[in-house]
Parts: sequence; structure tokens; C-alpha cells
Amino acid sequence: MFRSMRGSAKKHFQKTLSLMQKGKFKEALKELEKAEESAQKAKAYDIFLSLQTIKGHLMQTLGEHEEALKIYSLAIKATEDLLLKDPDNEYYQSSLQMNFDAIFTLGNLSHSKGLFLEAKDFYELNLSIFQEILKTDPENVTYQSHLGTTLNNLGNLFFDMGHIEEAKQKYEEALGTYETLLKKDTENIEYQSYIGKTFNNLGNLLKSTAHIEEAKESYEKALNIYEKLLKTAPKSVAYQSDVATALNNLGMLLLDIGHTEEAKEKYEKALNIYETLLKKDTGNIAYQSDAAVTLNNLGNLLKNMDRIEESKQRCEKSLEMRQKILKTDPQNIAHQSDVAMTLNNLGILLSNMDRMEEAKDKYEKALDIYEKILKTDPENIAYQSYIGTILNNSGVLLSDIGRIEESKQRYEKALEMRQKLLKSDVENATYQLDVATTLNNLGTLFFEKGQKEEAKENFKKALEILEPLSKKDPENKKLKEELSFTQEKLESL
Repeated sequence: MFRSMRGSAKKHFQKTLSLMQKGKFKEALKELEKAEESAQKAKAYDIFLSLQTIKGHLMQTLGEHEEALKIYSLAIKATEDLLLKDPDNEYYQSSLQMNFDAIFTLGNLSHSKGLFLEAKDFYELNLSIFQEILKTDPENVTYQSHLGTTLNNLGNLFFDMGHIEEAKQKYEEALGTYETLLKKDTENIEYQSYIGKTFNNLGNLLKSTAHIEEAKESYEKALNIYEKLLKTAPKSVAYQSDVATALNNLGMLLLDIGHTEEAKEKYEKALNIYETLLKKDTGNIAYQSDAAVTLNNLGNLLKNMDRIEESKQRCEKSLEMRQKILKTDPQNIAHQSDVAMTLNNLGILLSNMDRMEEAKDKYEKALDIYEKILKTDPENIAYQSYIGTILNNSGVLLSDIGRIEESKQRYEKALEMRQKLLKSDVENATYQLDVATTLNNLGTLFFEKGQKEEAKENFKKALEILEPLSKKDPENKKLKEELSFTQEKLESL
């Protein structure tokens, strides 16, 4: 009886795989349910566990991510119960690992598509599972490594959502986990690579909160690790990509503190690496995306150097690449956000070139994209921040072309959004500077309208933010310029 049922389960299992290979996923699901029934009757736990993993993949392919998550979770629970009875069973151990990997992949997929809340559910489930099983097997380095990776990815997710403190906590926990592992196995390249990635991510966070020296230290640690790893494997495309990422991020920081030539050198090195990688793998979306980021950053730098045509070329190439990437996955929110960000940067550039109508068109397109994205995740702080930036930039343009009332409306909407963000994180230096910038823009608008008292009030509010902020970060070029502007305006009133 059991042998017959086991044979039936295998037969249905093979038919399921065959249907999946032909792309007939719904028919495969029906066949899989027959295999499940036979496996349960036969008490063929090995087949049943494999079926659950396949079923999870099927649901994932059909876009039923929540259902896939439930299946993987149940499979993990069932496997853990079986391992309690037979802890050395290699098949059960392998099955457990496959389901962990599947949930982790779901988290990464949702994150890459900009589905942040869904990704959060997947990552946090994975985290809770590893924390539980490490209680029973605390010395298991594989589980510790997976825990560190999950913490790092959760940090990335929280950062993208604008939850800065939570992100920082996760990065620091991830670093602690990896560094503990590396102490036990000092030559382990995988652990070194994980530490490099987390230092790089932590650098991004520290830069965003204006902790410039700490951010620089984190980026330099990441770059040092990646360059050492690349020396051990010069042909490794992963290490080449990691080095380029760290160079790009270090370039952004150097630009912020006014070290323009050094920043340009870092961007050009990063871009050279990405372009070399793309020659070998022209269809690689990740390399295209990374190259577009660096082109966009280089465009911004050249704008600051008044090399306007070169800047425009870089920004337009970045936009072209990002729009091409978006065509491969039009519903991908992360790709939509990248396109919107580049449109905003082109808007700034065109405005500086006095091509006002073109600039206005770019701002409106960017704003439209972000407002649609925000509807999918209304509490997303990062999207709110981007909208505040575009509203502010659009206000500047409208003021420049004499549409004063429209400009005032944009500034006031930007200020409302930026003040709301600052209330959610009162120590955030970026939010403080954003609020001060919009207050200055409003002050300038009132000054030009002859409303000197209203102008003075806005400039004073900006000064109250900028003076203490400048003391904390005296090397920040943008901050120094904004403070100097505010002081000059107040002296003229």
C-alpha cells in the first residue's frame, strides 16, 4: 500500500515538473496536489517536503507571494519537527535550507520592485526563524551567517523606507554578527565580503544623516576590504562591482564636502569599471543600473563645475539607461523612482541653462511619477522626501519665470511635507537642511514681492536651524552656502 502510494506520488511529482518546464503552471499546481495527497498517504516525508518547496515556487511564479510565504513557512515548521526526531538527516537539513533561501529570495524580489511592506514581512519572518533555531544550535555558523545577511538586508530596506534609526540598528547588528564569525575564521573571504557590504551600507546611512567623518571612514573601510578581495581574484566581476560601488559612494561624499576633483576621480574610476563589466555582459540589469547611478552623479558634479553640456550628456545618458531598464519591468517601483530622480536632476540642469519650459516638463513628469508611487505606500518617508525636493525645485523655477503665486504654493507644500518629515526624526540633519532651504526660498520670494516682514520671519527661522547645524558639520559645502545666503539676506533687511 505505502509503496504503491509512494510510486504514485513520484509519478505525479515528475508530471508536475514536466508541466512547469512547459510553462503550464496552473495545470502543474493541480498535478502537484495529487502528488501531495499520495505522499501523505504513503508517509513519504521526503517527497512531501520537496513538493512543498516546488509548490512555493509555483505560487511565486503565479505572483501569489503571500501564499508562497505561507507554504514555505509551513514547510520549515514541518522540517524542523522531522529534524527533532532525526537531527542528522541530510535530506531534511537540505530541505530546510532551500525554504530559508526561498523566503529570503522573496524578500529581495519584493524589495527590488519597491514593494517595501511586503519585503519587510519576508525579511522579518526569516529573521525570526533564524533567531529561534540559533537558540537550539547557537554555534551553527551557517545560521549565524544567514542571520547577518538578513539583518543587513533589513537595514537596506529600512533605509529605503526612511526609517533611519531602525536601519542603523540592523546594520550594526549585522556587523557584530559578521565580525564574530570572522574572528573564528580570519581568512574567510565570504565573511570579509559581507563586512565590506555592510560598511558600505552604513556609510550611505551616516552620509544621509550628515555624520560625514563617520561615513567617510565606513566607505574607506569598505573600499579597502573590496580592493584586498579583488587582489585575491582579479577577474571576479562581483568584487569589481563592489569596488565600483564603494568608489561611487565615496565620490558622492567627497562632492558634498567640496572635494570636487577627488570626487570626479572616484566617479570616473567607478564608471570605467561598470562600462568594462557591461562590455562582457551587455544585458546585465544590475550593471546598467549601477552605471546609470554613477552617470547621474557625474552629471551633478559637472553641473557644479559649470561644465553644463558635459553634465547634460551624462544626465541624458543616465535617463536613457534608466528608461530602458524600466521597459523591462514597467511595474517595478524602484525603477520608476530611478527615472523620476533623473528627471528631477535634468530639470535642475535645464533650469540653470534657462531652458525653462523643458525644465518644467521634467519636474512635472518626476512629480507625477512620485505621487503615483506614494499612493502604493503612503507612509514611505523616502518618497515623501523626494516629492518635497521636486516641489521645492519646481517652486524655484516658477519664481524665476514670474509665476509667483504658483511658486508660493509649491514652496508651502514642500515646506509642509519637509516639516512633517522633520517631526518624525528631529535630529535628522538632511531634513533640517531641507526645511531651512525651503524657508530661505520662501523668504526670497516674499522679499521680491516687497513683503519684508514675512521675508525676515522666514530667514530667521532658517537661521535658527542652520547655525547649530553648521557647528556640527563645519565642512559641509552646501550647508555653508545656505548659511551664508541666509546671513546676507538678513543683513540686507
